[in-house]
This record gives sequence, structure tokens and C-alpha cells, in this order.
Amino acid sequence: MAKFNIALEGGYPRKHKRYVRQHIMKTLVYFPQNPSLEAVLAFCDNLFSIPRNHKVVIDFAQMGRIEPFSMIYVAKIIRDYSKFNDHRCIWCKNHQNKNYAAHMGFFKAFYLDHGKKPGEAFGSSTYLPVTSWKLSDIEKEAKDNLAPVQQIIESKSEELAIRLTQQKYGNLAETITYSLREILRNILEHSDSPDLWYCAQYWPQYHKAEIAILDSGKGIKKALSSNPYLKIESHSDAIQQALLPGISGKVFKGRRINRNDPWHNSGFGLYMTSRLCRNGGEFFICSGDHGILLNENGKKHFQLRHFFSGTAVKMVLSTDKLGKLAEMLSTYRNEGFKIAKKIKGICFISASMASLMLSKDFKVST
Repeated sequence: MAKFNIALEGGYPRKHKRYVRQHIMKTLVYFPQNPSLEAVLAFCDNLFSIPRNHKVVIDFAQMGRIEPFSMIYVAKIIRDYSKFNDHRCIWCKNHQNKNYAAHMGFFKAFYLDHGKKPGEAFGSSTYLPVTSWKLSDIEKEAKDNLAPVQQIIESKSEELAIRLTQQKYGNLAETITYSLREILRNILEHSDSPDLWYCAQYWPQYHKAEIAILDSGKGIKKALSSNPYLKIESHSDAIQQALLPGISGKVFKGRRINRNDPWHNSGFGLYMTSRLCRNGGEFFICSGDHGILLNENGKKHFQLRHFFSGTAVKMVLSTDKLGKLAEMLSTYRNEGFKIAKKIKGICFISASMASLMLSKDFKVST
């Protein structure tokens, strides 16, 4: 078995060794064979339900296919679990032959010394490995180039889309560029996170592309708390309202906005990207103790027993259902404007009202 501690990549202090030796009870946690969202979230719930005085062993023997969201989400949960439990040592076994996950940087993303480091694998026409970005580096690049930060995000999103699809033009490359840009902008403008993580995979034979992005910021609930027109009592409330067009923690009635700034935040980012994904794919967003999955079949809530500090997004695009991006965005934007217009006439947006608006939105043809 291999052990790791996310606080120390090298040796372990004496008191930590004594602490490990004192463990009597051992809890074995199996990484799921099924890569479904439900299985991954259940694994994370199980990890956080383990008593503090137990020795934790994660067994990867059953792990089969693993997807981008599962890798960056589980890696962060393991890092957080160790951190929130006094940097306790966690043991891993049966991970040595998981070559794809090792190549993608999954194991070293939670500081287990196996495989490539995050961002070390260059990527190919079908994947972008687990990668971490410091937002301060993006801000520095913008300053050095005398450019808006959003412009740097635009160029990086395009670069990643080209690497993933090996296409400089076309519906898929343009849609991925747009989706990446909107989520990355949200992180930069709202999260106060020091960094972000991403991973992506394109399966041409299945006509599917998955993009996963997460941060370690303040989360959606706190980000929207500055908007006095929102009634937010829970993380579920916050996520549902954030998915509505025109809802933002920085743009609301009475707030001064420079409308001549092409990058000003309009509160449409999550709505537009979720609409693109719902056209044959799916969109999952998680923050705090709640997650919401949107697809063609409707909306599904996930109440989490573990707590996600920050925001995580999973975008799955059905590549054979992508039309021209400009036409799709125009359709979704017009639909969004109709919903936003109704919102402007309401003094306070409640969770139940947001839920009702989201449900009605599913009746719009895609």
C-alpha cells in the first residue's frame, strides 16, 4: 500500500507517525467501478462519513473507466478530507495498474506519488489532462500584455479547444471555446479562488465531449449574497438562482454598470452554457452541500453529505447535435431575455420561484 499526506510531499513528522501507529480501526473505501455521477458523489459522501480515529484505506482495484469530472472532483475531495482532518495520512492500494488515470495526473492531483503530475501530459486530439492554474498567473499575463484578463481567458479557452478537438474552426471547437470562456470568467470574476482545476475528454466515436472545471473559492451562495434582490437560505437556493439568466452577484438594479465594456458581466454565463449542454448532453453544477444536474429529461437535485468548498461544473456536449454556435446562442439568448424580463419585474427572487422558472424553461424546444 502507498501512503500520502497532502500537507507534506516528503517525510512525516514524528507526531504524525505516532498518530498513524495509534490507529486501531481500519476503514476500507472502494473507488467505484461505475464512473456515474451518482457513484462518484456517493464515494465522496462515504469518505467524509469515516470516523476521525479510523485508518483510511482507498482501494482502486474496482476502478474501471474514469472521466474528467470524476478525476478533478475526487482529487479535491481527498485533498480537502485530509486537510479538514488535521492532514491525516490516507493509504491507497491497487492503483499501480490504472495507467490512464495515472497518465492524466489523477493520482498526483491528491499527492499520491504515482503517474504524471497535473499538467505534465501535453494532451492530444482527445483529451486535456488534469491541470491546475493559478489565477494570479492569468492576471499577471494580462498585466504584462496590457490586456483585459477576460481577453487572456478568451485566448486560453480557444487554445484548449483547439488542442482538444484538433480543429481551429467549426461548431465543436467554437462551442467548447465559448463554454470554457464563460465558466472561467465566472471563476475569475466571482469566486475569489486562488486557483482552478480543469480536465477534458473528447470521444469522437460516441459524439460526446466532457469538460470539467472547479475552483476552491467562496462558492455560489456567498458570491450571490451581495445581490439584495435574492432570497437565499441554502446552497440549493443559490445554485437554482445562479442558473437563471440575468442573475448575478455583481449586476442588479441600482448597481452602476459600464455597458460600454464588452466584458461586463450580464449574469447569462451559466444559463447559456447549461442550455448548450442540455441539447443532448448534460450540465452539472455543485457548490457547498448541493448539486444540480440538468439534461433533456429535466432537473435532478443531489444533497451532499460532504461539503464542496468552491464550485464544480461538469459540461457534457452532444457533438452530433451542435448546430452553428451563433444560431444556437441567438435562440438561447432570446429565450433567456424573456425569462430575465420577468425577473426584472419581481422585487425578490425566491428559491421556489427560481425552481419554477427553471422547470418552465425545460418546456422550451431545444
